[in-house]
Amino acid sequence: MGSAKILVVGSVGGQLKKAFEKISKLQTKQNFNLAIIVGDVFSGSDGEAVVDDLQALFSGQINVPLPTYFTVGDSAFPEAVKEKLEADEDLCSNLFYLGRKGTMTTAEGIKIVALGGRLVHNDSAANQKLGKCDALYLDTDARGLHGAHSAHILVTNQWPATITNGSRIECPAMLDRESGSRSISNLCQSLKPWYHFSSSPEAVYEREPFKHIIDYSSFEDAPVTRFKSLPSVSAPTKEWMTAFSLDTSRPPPTVEPPLESPFMRASPPRKRQNMDDSESYNRYSADGYDGRRSKRSRRDRAKDPNDCFMCLNKTGAKTHLVVSLADESMVTASRGPLPLPSTFPQLSFSGHVMIVPYYHAADEMAQGKRAPEELSGEFAEMNKFRKALSEMIGSKSQGQLGAVCWEVNRTGIRHHHWQLLACQAEPIKKGLVDAAFKVSAEKHEYPTFQTCEPDSQLPVRADYFRVWTWVTDPVEMADHTNGNSDKVVGVSKSMYFSLPSDQKFNIWFGREVMAGLLKLENRVNWMDALLRKDGSEQAAEEDDAQGLREDFEEFDFAMK
Repeated sequence: MGSAKILVVGSVGGQLKKAFEKISKLQTKQNFNLAIIVGDVFSGSDGEAVVDDLQALFSGQINVPLPTYFTVGDSAFPEAVKEKLEADEDLCSNLFYLGRKGTMTTAEGIKIVALGGRLVHNDSAANQKLGKCDALYLDTDARGLHGAHSAHILVTNQWPATITNGSRIECPAMLDRESGSRSISNLCQSLKPWYHFSSSPEAVYEREPFKHIIDYSSFEDAPVTRFKSLPSVSAPTKEWMTAFSLDTSRPPPTVEPPLESPFMRASPPRKRQNMDDSESYNRYSADGYDGRRSKRSRRDRAKDPNDCFMCLNKTGAKTHLVVSLADESMVTASRGPLPLPSTFPQLSFSGHVMIVPYYHAADEMAQGKRAPEELSGEFAEMNKFRKALSEMIGSKSQGQLGAVCWEVNRTGIRHHHWQLLACQAEPIKKGLVDAAFKVSAEKHEYPTFQTCEPDSQLPVRADYFRVWTWVTDPVEMADHTNGNSDKVVGVSKSMYFSLPSDQKFNIWFGREVMAGLLKLENRVNWMDALLRKDGSEQAAEEDDAQGLREDFEEFDFAMK
């Protein structure tokens, strides 16, 4: 914790000599701790003057007088810059790349979250894998940063949509107030940064500080954000730099009471689409609808789609549970975990995990059926998380524990997810876990289980229940214990049954079966199993998430 003097600079656009000469003069007088550049540092052109400045920067002829951080703007980096950054080489002393998206904490304890480039709207471009230097970002990139939970400073190239709402300060005529990004609005709303800086090359825009919406039950003051968008070095205005002091021990004060959040939106209409009552939505059917009559699905369509605690960018998101963020999905600790804190002493957490895709299933009602390759990529990544989590449980327990994972794909579920649970290895090896699921399914008069390939999507294109089991291979475990292997390899099996349209189904079926195996029947309802520490639910959940994070760190492919 500490205080720092910070300089923020607008888009340099390749005018490196001009910008750093001015910064050097200010640094001599003010002695800033660090500087941040928003927008383009380098030019998209390869003119002689631009190339000369770039070579001067690399050779040290242009002095960068203090630690200076930047991300990507509108223009692609010059090849010489791209080659160095992709090779993880420094461009020069004191100039640090925050990445296309990323989070970092400075030596002064200042947490900076950055998202560079412009939002990709083209569907074909969205399916491409973006590199670390591309001047683009996807909505999933923005949502992934919600897991940072907070920020002292948020740096984005684009500015947030609706940022001018409620402001009494006139937006300059040359700026397009409609061009903001909703993804960045959601990110700002999630992180609630003390300061948010973006780029608007032609003019400066700074609105009044605004307060964020918080839970009515909270006794804390509403967090306040100060937003400013800076012009470029070449703009007619001289206001392409701004400076301020930041004390991380307390939020900066405001002269006047902050305004309401510009991101407040009216609740969406209750009826999303004018659909015939005989139709219900199915994300796997050929045209998105399967034609069956379902009162439950019509009831679910009436729910507010903005109220989903599994969506990082929606109201009520439980971001303190998030442990790992990949491209399509995330790993979180479970609310109301089935095991007791003492059930699996081999682990640093409860043993109950959730693998959650970013995509909000209810959005498919409005946006239509998703492309097969998008669903395939999502499944592949979630399955990769499943295997990594299973290996972690097997390794941490020296083979004493295995893992059981289940998925409910049911029309009307607002956010699909997988649940993964540690389990004693012996019942899995002896087939007792599979037997318990089969017996329970028969008792409920559900369809008969069928085996399926663990690493493949199901051949069915309808509702289903699926379960995986994983247990360490005895030979591989012996090699691992004797130091002959650095990775625990396990045996995975999977089975499923399809759910007919008229089949009543208990959404807690998987948890109910596992509760019986673990003799924890009184914890089937997750609300009866909420963790608490000194009377605080969130503090206990944060401890559980931290324990999972520590156990999973060496197995987490998203961190590598």
